[in-house]
Amino acid sequence: MKKHSSQLRASDSASRDTETLTLAIEAMGAQGDGVARVFSGAAVHLPFTLPGEVVRAEVAGAKGRLIAVETASQERVEPVCRHFGVCGGCALQHWAAPPYDAWKAGLVETALAQAGVRAPSMEPLKTYPVSSRRRAVFTARKEEGALHLGFIAARSHDLVDIDECPILLPRIAAALPHLRAALKGAMADRSEAKIHVTAADNGLDIAIAGPRLASSARHAIELALQAAGAIRATWNGEAIFINGAPQITVGGSRVVLPEGAFLQAVEACERDMAAFTVAALDAAGSGKGPVCDLFAGLGAFTFPAAARASVTAYEDNAAAVAALSAAAREAKGLKPVKAVRRDLFRNPLGFQELNAFAAAVLDPPREGAEAQARALAQSKISAAVMLSCNPATFARDAAILADGGFELTRLAAFDQFRYSAHVEVAALFRRPRTKKGRLSPALR
Repeated sequence: MKKHSSQLRASDSASRDTETLTLAIEAMGAQGDGVARVFSGAAVHLPFTLPGEVVRAEVAGAKGRLIAVETASQERVEPVCRHFGVCGGCALQHWAAPPYDAWKAGLVETALAQAGVRAPSMEPLKTYPVSSRRRAVFTARKEEGALHLGFIAARSHDLVDIDECPILLPRIAAALPHLRAALKGAMADRSEAKIHVTAADNGLDIAIAGPRLASSARHAIELALQAAGAIRATWNGEAIFINGAPQITVGGSRVVLPEGAFLQAVEACERDMAAFTVAALDAAGSGKGPVCDLFAGLGAFTFPAAARASVTAYEDNAAAVAALSAAAREAKGLKPVKAVRRDLFRNPLGFQELNAFAAAVLDPPREGAEAQARALAQSKISAAVMLSCNPATFARDAAILADGGFELTRLAAFDQFRYSAHVEVAALFRRPRTKKGRLSPALR
């Protein structure tokens, strides 16, 4: 395992503000760090430790650096990657699956409890194979003629050179040597680039952002990226080559992947969340009424829902709206799908607009959908399915819906980002009904 030179200097020098302590790890924090207490009672967060362990650590304020594990937890396991502990990509490869799964589900349950939202028992956490991540962002730096390619170390600007990554789809990991060859000849000394790699159904989509690409390097980098399995490659938005349009399958429909568009990281997780969404709409009796899909992206939930009902998809990204619209025109056997460009943060659908729909689906970014949730709470919509990648903002928005008369009736979590503190949430919110099946009078 190779370290970038600046990382060696950083890890080998102790700060004058640190002290070395022996600490007992009491719990696992929300970011995947073990939490210990110093003599004053203040909390210290220590990466790569586990509850019940006794460790030696360098401590500076609320942060610490693990020196050695003196008493290991029985839950400690061998990491799946030899770069673990240095690379900043994973935080929890050292924890056995059962307690790790319970902790990850607990992130959702704790957030809802803190927001005061009553919730049903959570369904078992959905997990996915290790080598299933279909997108990655690598960093490349060139120094003194050497090309370093990998991920940024945790809590650092240092670059960890990697030659394997078990969490990625094998075809992305296999592209690493070709990426090195492509970038070594294309980058000048003391330069840096970001490499976005997405595994489409028909090849890799590679987008590089970095220094100006010299015309003399174009042919060599084209050959190397084609050898990596790329179907499309761009440098600072300019095409190096396009051998075809990268495509993905969404709910049985073929969607052309726009450069830089959001895509769920694990395809199987996207399918599971879509299945949850459709089943929840059916259970709420809203499966055949018109549906609005808010923050629709490329239609991960639009197309599955359109197998049963007409869907109006709202999304702010123009390229995603165009791709979704084009796919809808070619789709077979679906109810009508309409894609509308709209910034739902600045201009959320109002409650009167929402009243035209039987149900809503929301999948907002990490910041959640506070304004849109407030409009939903004021509407007459009888059911809403909300998906989220952030338990804290999900719980906040769930509390808004609960205050507006919705009940949280089904709850699930998905471990799309294995070995990290990230977790996906899916929930069904329903208005209470009378015995005759009508909305309660107070909600009409």
